[in-house]
Amino acid sequence: MSQATFVQEGKRIDYTPVAAAATGQVVVQNSLIGIPHAPIAAGALGSLATEGVFDVVKATGAVNAGAAVYWDADGDPVGGTAGTGAATTTAEGNTFMGKATVAAGANDETVRVRLEGVATASNTIHEDLTNVIADPGDGEAIPVADSGTCQIVTGDAETRTLAAPADVGQLLALTMKTDGGNCVVTASAAVNAAGNNTLTFADVTDTILLIGAISGADKVWRVMGNDGVALSTV
Repeated sequence: MSQATFVQEGKRIDYTPVAAAATGQVVVQNSLIGIPHAPIAAGALGSLATEGVFDVVKATGAVNAGAAVYWDADGDPVGGTAGTGAATTTAEGNTFMGKATVAAGANDETVRVRLEGVATASNTIHEDLTNVIADPGDGEAIPVADSGTCQIVTGDAETRTLAAPADVGQLLALTMKTDGGNCVVTASAAVNAAGNNTLTFADVTDTILLIGAISGADKVWRVMGNDGVALSTV
């Protein structure tokens, strides 16, 4: 007997809901996201799309094209009813949907997402460094949910903060793209054995590569490579 028998391509899967599912409703089954193209009555056999491009209601916050998008079942959609669910770029506690195909503004009501079938991880620390991490702007925290590269743009002397990594082995590259003034990034803990927790970017292309490591029970960043970034302690 064959160990496996082909059933279907998997772009759509069979689904029988306990409660009726509406067209366009985001259905979460553990780590699998699916969306019905037509209403499915309670107890009736229907189907969910697990691939395709959808405009999905989103929480407040800008989303870059190519960014990983997650479904927050209790999220607050822009212009919608609070707590009914929304797409977000926050990985922790949410379910991976896919990637944004078009950039969305902070107050846009939807983001266009390409579903990527079965999700095998709750975050994307496995992302390439080509993954774009949005520069949060002066005085804000650099996102640390994913591996990737954050291109810093300043218009004056500015600051950023850097929290602990989401996981061990995560990679984060910080580079100065536009130098309108120095950018001082203060990490939540030391980034090297010398105890330095402050990173100063003074010139275009100043770049540092960090990796998530473990120190006792704490996750910390450690410097893998540095070209031009001044390290100090505050």
